[in-house]
Amino acid sequence: MKRNFAITVKAVIIKKDKFLVLKRSLKELNSSYINKKEVWDLPGGGVKFCETSEQGLFRELREETGIKVSLDGILDVYDIIRSNIHMVIITYICVYIAGEVKLSGEHEDYCWVSVKDMYKKRLPVWMLEYFDYVNKKYNK
Repeated sequence: MKRNFAITVKAVIIKKDKFLVLKRSLKELNSSYINKKEVWDLPGGGVKFCETSEQGLFRELREETGIKVSLDGILDVYDIIRSNIHMVIITYICVYIAGEVKLSGEHEDYCWVSVKDMYKKRLPVWMLEYFDYVNKKYNK
C-alpha cells in the first residue's frame, strides 16, 4: 500500500472584524483526501518540496485569492492520519493588507464573514472556534 506524507498550510485571514472563507468547487470536494463534505474552507494548500511552510502559505494565498496579507503567527498545528495519508496541517493567523479576491478553479465562491454572522453560514465547528479565538485577539 502506498502511503503519502504532506505538509499543508491554511490561513485564518482577518479584515477588521471579518474572516475570509472560500466555497470549495465540486471538483475540489471530490479530489480531497479529507473533509469531502465540508463546503467552506480556509485558503491554503500543500507545501512543495524545498519550500518553507511560510513560502508555501504565501504562494497558495496568491494562487487561490490574489490578496496580500501579513503573517502574525501560528494558530494551530495538527496531524491527520488515515490509512493512505499523513498530513501535518499548520494554520496561520494572517491580517489582510490589500487586494480584491480573485478565485482559482479550486473554489467557486467566497465571502468575508463577520463574527456576528459566522454561525449563520453553517461553517465547520473548528473554523468557528478559530474565528472566535482570532476575533478576541484582534477586536478587544
